[in-house]
Amino acid sequence: MSYTLLRGSFVIRYPDLPRQGPEPDGDTVKFLPDTPALVEGLPRRSGRPPNINRRGISVRLEAIDALETHFAETHQELEGANAARDELLRLLGFTNVRFFEDLPNKVRSADQDSIRGHVLSNGIDGNGRLIAFVYAGDHQGADGTRVFLDGPLTDRSANAHLLAAGHVYPAFYATLPADLRTHLAEVSQAARRKAIGIWPRSTADPNGAAEVESLDGLERLVMWPKLFRRVVPYLAAGFPDFGGFDAWLRADPVNRDDPLFLIPKLEHGNLHDVIKGTGHRIQLTMWPEDFIISPDPAPPAVR
Repeated sequence: MSYTLLRGSFVIRYPDLPRQGPEPDGDTVKFLPDTPALVEGLPRRSGRPPNINRRGISVRLEAIDALETHFAETHQELEGANAARDELLRLLGFTNVRFFEDLPNKVRSADQDSIRGHVLSNGIDGNGRLIAFVYAGDHQGADGTRVFLDGPLTDRSANAHLLAAGHVYPAFYATLPADLRTHLAEVSQAARRKAIGIWPRSTADPNGAAEVESLDGLERLVMWPKLFRRVVPYLAAGFPDFGGFDAWLRADPVNRDDPLFLIPKLEHGNLHDVIKGTGHRIQLTMWPEDFIISPDPAPPAVR
């Protein structure tokens, strides 16, 4: 499949507003394109226009999901979350990155506030971010060129490097071509077999359930981030255990119970079909590379 080449710079700090700058994590980074008009012309997978301004646009790295450094006033295991973030910044060429002690997700200082790079994108997600494979350095092609993305070129991306090192989970949306999905599934499976990165500490997966009794306990666990992002509001709503989790998911098919395609079964389903929750135990019943997630819908417009 052909992707659009966008040349520009990755940005991790605003010199004029350092305490209001970007918050890079293991699967999201700010990008300032050389030609913003090219972003406006990308497919809008969920119908939402790109959330771009003079400082750039956030890039959501395709095919991966990193542990959350911050989500709804909580976070996942910080050892794994920060390791993914730091490795992404290293792969892009940033050095000596330091974060504020009181704002641990904002960059206090670095050898580079921004650095040249490029992305290969096939659209905009439901939050107005670029969906892309990201690369350090400039590309020899002209801005806006259509580039055929195959396995070898994918392997050169930061996305694939993070998967191969076991720093992130796979998360395959329908925006990802089937051949790249198959290729990256093998990359992730190889990391899991080697038990590197987050995999030795992974829980709430087909190898075993996680014991979760509180939000505090949840913050110390390594689990598929999308599952974490569903568990957080569920526990915050005051549910005492996971006995009602299935019904809670099904009650909101737009924002909770994501539509899926279950690859081994060759059938459509929803997130509730791959999650089992009883008592204080919760787990995925299929590995994340075994299902395809429908793109997130755009949030409702503010009136």
